[in-house]
Amino acid sequence: MTPVPDSVIWPHREGLGKVLGDLELFVMELVWDWPRAYPVTVKEVHQAALEQRQLAYTSVLSTMSNLVKKEALRVSKEQFAHRFWPTCTREEFEQRMLSGLMQSLVKDFTAPAIQHFVGSLETVDPQLLEALDAEIQRRRRKEAP
Repeated sequence: MTPVPDSVIWPHREGLGKVLGDLELFVMELVWDWPRAYPVTVKEVHQAALEQRQLAYTSVLSTMSNLVKKEALRVSKEQFAHRFWPTCTREEFEQRMLSGLMQSLVKDFTAPAIQHFVGSLETVDPQLLEALDAEIQRRRRKEAP
């Protein structure tokens, strides 16, 4: 599984909205919070979605297909039904997206990425710099022979 499938990043949006569209995030929230055992069908997700907002069945179908391409869902095609499972938990998906994004930024913009990351920590909470230093020290001790 790749760390980050090709996707658009919306930096000014909140949480997973940075990597998933509004409808994609809405559908994933329904799937992650599914009250019964997996798999789910498009029909089931569509019916659950209708309790909160008006959506066409085809919109749910195309959104779930897009989520398969983004590796958020996996699909099994059995006769006429498509059955879907999340590829991971919400937390694992967040970690995968963040890991891939950070790797991409550091690879493409090494010095600026590091400078802005450290600057952001300092802006948000100067004590986060201490947490970063502690993590660096922990990793160095782990790598020492």
